[in-house]
Amino acid sequence: MLTDQGIWLSTETPPRREGRPGLFLDRDGVLVREVNYLKNKEDVVLEAGAAGIVRWARARDFGVAAITNQSGIARGIVSWAAFEAVEAEIARQLAAAGAALDLVVACPFHPDFTPGYGPAEAAWRKPGPRMIEEAARRMDLDLAASWLIGDKASDIEAAKRAGLKGAVIVATGYGAQEREATLAFRDNTFEVIAADSLTEAQSALDEAF
Repeated sequence: MLTDQGIWLSTETPPRREGRPGLFLDRDGVLVREVNYLKNKEDVVLEAGAAGIVRWARARDFGVAAITNQSGIARGIVSWAAFEAVEAEIARQLAAAGAALDLVVACPFHPDFTPGYGPAEAAWRKPGPRMIEEAARRMDLDLAASWLIGDKASDIEAAKRAGLKGAVIVATGYGAQEREATLAFRDNTFEVIAADSLTEAQSALDEAF
């Protein structure tokens, strides 16, 4: 569903987790294989370990949300109907593997293709923190105890700006080439872990949590 702010939510009423941590996942290149402007449901392939890390988080009663920039919509490359068909296929493949997300938040804005783009839109588009904050608000998550997994510096920066405990940069998607830039966000209040895969990320988060 589209909100009044122009952001897409998979549901208006995700499960409330009453102060539990959250695990936030980027979509393209993390939850699913990177496809340039993914618009065909036939091209959806879960990344290795994606269903496993969702099951892992749900077993611990964490909130689990996908947080995704979708500028292909602003560019006119991807329609909302095609986007929703892709989301339905992702949900179907996760369900077949015994996993389910609590929420998906998608931002269609892009500074060059969204008319009137300004600070409000920039806050939603990663590296802005608003998608993470909105997911946390709707699920009543503890942001300071939460983690994000991403494959771009903008993912990791968004996590830091949202006040998360830390983030994992995986080598899938664009992660291998963005790893060095993402590690620069690490400091004494925000941890950044590098992992080659989601399976390795899960092992690292087992210790971090």
